[in-house]
Amino acid sequence: MRSNALVYVISILMALFIGWSMFNPHFSGSMEYLLMVVFFVMLAWIILVIFVPDRRERNYIFSIFLLALFLRILVSFLIHTLLPLGYFAPDEPGTILNGRITAEYWRGSTTIQGVKGSVFDIAGIVFYIFGYNPNILFLLANFLGAMTVLNAYFITKRLFNEQSARYSALAVTILPSLILWSSMPLKDVYSQFLITSIMHMTLRVKERFRLNNVAIIIALIALIGFVRAYLMFIVLVAIAGTFIPVRKETFLRNTIIITIFAMAFVVFFSSYSSKQASLFGNTPETTFQTLQQTRQGFYSGGSKMLGHINVASPVNALLYLPLLLAAFFLAPFPWDVTGSILHNLATAESIVWYYLFYYAIKAIIRSFKEGNFDTLPVLVMVGVLSIAYALAISNMGAAYRFRGQVSVLLLVFTGYGLYLRKQKHLIKHALPDEPNSPSSP
Repeated sequence: MRSNALVYVISILMALFIGWSMFNPHFSGSMEYLLMVVFFVMLAWIILVIFVPDRRERNYIFSIFLLALFLRILVSFLIHTLLPLGYFAPDEPGTILNGRITAEYWRGSTTIQGVKGSVFDIAGIVFYIFGYNPNILFLLANFLGAMTVLNAYFITKRLFNEQSARYSALAVTILPSLILWSSMPLKDVYSQFLITSIMHMTLRVKERFRLNNVAIIIALIALIGFVRAYLMFIVLVAIAGTFIPVRKETFLRNTIIITIFAMAFVVFFSSYSSKQASLFGNTPETTFQTLQQTRQGFYSGGSKMLGHINVASPVNALLYLPLLLAAFFLAPFPWDVTGSILHNLATAESIVWYYLFYYAIKAIIRSFKEGNFDTLPVLVMVGVLSIAYALAISNMGAAYRFRGQVSVLLLVFTGYGLYLRKQKHLIKHALPDEPNSPSSP
């Protein structure tokens, strides 16, 4: 206990010293960046000391974090050094520009306020504190991407076991698309981190109720509402589903309860969408008509897909949902090779993703067979997000990008699927017991 307390004190003092140093106006941008790297590494270590008492496990998780952070820093450096800004995400230059304008407006050096928005405000805060230094903004995205790896580990361990958690963390660490989206300061990396953090803390509260964990969940929900407002409603559904008791003997009754709750949520969300439309002077429409308009908005460029599908009615949405889900989860398909470099890079990753996705599905089926209904909140989050994005997105590039929010949670199950595969392999190749030798005369 004393050694842990000493680690806390030393870590906090070092973090405070590094934090104070970062605000020293005599340091250059490069020195600020290096200090920020050290600060984030120290912050991750403090979090692990608090949440992971076992030293052996903590050292392993910390090594995974460092690997994830290094990969994301490397990719971020290569992208923003060798390629033009916005090569992978056209909205990235606008985020940086509006963040700079916002910071200058807060300083009073300009009267132009710029475009308001969550990622613009985050960029504005970074530029307000450190000056116009995009590298630190990129590093913040790298850090959150590496912390998402830790969240995936914690969620998997709570739902399954430590070995499954290791597989899951490694998959989230090296999957190219997750590295890519956490190398740029976009909404995606913030959403991934906040969703997984909420899932982790919710599972902790379910195991043992503590007010400080509830307070953290409330703060995280507020943050995710700030980043993407619609995610706040989906998160609330997933959290509520956590505390609905689901067992084999009462499965039918609880399924009816969850269905009624989901229908109530749809009614509430539809009412909310209509009110928001009227606030902006638009004609209130049904949820499915709004989805169809969103699909039409995404249907552009060389990556547009399934434009003939109309989801303006519930019947059409239900009829085409399997096809749309298949496209959302599996596109771009290997036979969709085009002249686009970006498209072909995503297609190459799809081969790896199919392998991981297959074991995720196997693990989900096995979980229900085993009666492990603790996985329900994660599945609710995956299900609602996947259905919403599948119905609303008609662009392969956009689907590939938004799938990152779902793939992190699916890789939680991939870890368990790979664990089951390993166990099956060990059993298959186990040496049989030696036969009893005949007794000597």
